[in-house]
Amino acid sequence: MFSRGETALTVTVPAAERVVGPWRERYDPSTAYGVPAHVTVLYPFLDAEEVDEGALRELFGACERFDLVFERAARFPGLVYLVPEPAEPVRRLTEAVVARWPEAQPYRGKHGEITPHLTVGQGLDEAGAVAIERGLDGLPVRMRVSGVTLEVFDGERWRRRACFPFGEVGEAEFGFPGPLRDKLVAAILAGAKTATSSLLLDHEHAGEPLPVAGSWDALIDSAGRRVALLETTEVRVVPIREIDDAFARDEGEGYSGVGEWRAGHERFWLGPEHVAYLGGRAPVIDDDTLVVTERFRLLQTL
Repeated sequence: MFSRGETALTVTVPAAERVVGPWRERYDPSTAYGVPAHVTVLYPFLDAEEVDEGALRELFGACERFDLVFERAARFPGLVYLVPEPAEPVRRLTEAVVARWPEAQPYRGKHGEITPHLTVGQGLDEAGAVAIERGLDGLPVRMRVSGVTLEVFDGERWRRRACFPFGEVGEAEFGFPGPLRDKLVAAILAGAKTATSSLLLDHEHAGEPLPVAGSWDALIDSAGRRVALLETTEVRVVPIREIDDAFARDEGEGYSGVGEWRAGHERFWLGPEHVAYLGGRAPVIDDDTLVVTERFRLLQTL
């Protein structure tokens, strides 16, 4: 199906996995080769040995972030896909790459029109297509496109080789500099920590917008260094009573369940450093306190 050394430039859409994952596993053969939910920018690109990552970084570094929403399905013959809207920013990315590398034509020039899409199932008969269309629960999916990923097929699976952010990425700081931050950064780099939480009050106090799925941010250590690139995959605002054991464990701080998670977070939120951050006023923590929960993934170390 694929050849060793093939490459692709993609916009990955982890926020859509909860909607399309089960359908892709059943109806999209590429899933077995490690292909995530994505919108293709260009496939096939150059052979892996010919890729100039510096040129790609320069090209995409001049691009601007944009938002996409997936709220409806559509079809090609034998294929069901989610429609990214607006499609034009993705189309412009493809056109920019082809202008720089005209030898890399989308789908080897088999299709004249560029139609950005997120494949849910392919090789479908009518019954399979209808099943997918009727079973897509959880739309719309919204995301911010913060960069493009270079994927390479190694003969067995597609693997992420490099990420190219649009412009300057933001910064992700966990806790305050010192032992706690050191612990959290180490857990993230080890893959043990894939979620975090904060008080909605913190964002309101700082006058900053809430995080957005699809955002890429640099992980900052206690010395102020950028040590990794993270991608936010999910953001929810929930009362603290809705935090469950699974989320508590995904925070990667050794909590056995939500009881330990809450006790640990209350100590932090009511601690002197956090209270000082809020201007000296301790927050009220009860079952209705609103918490911003985030899930994220490690894209690459820096």
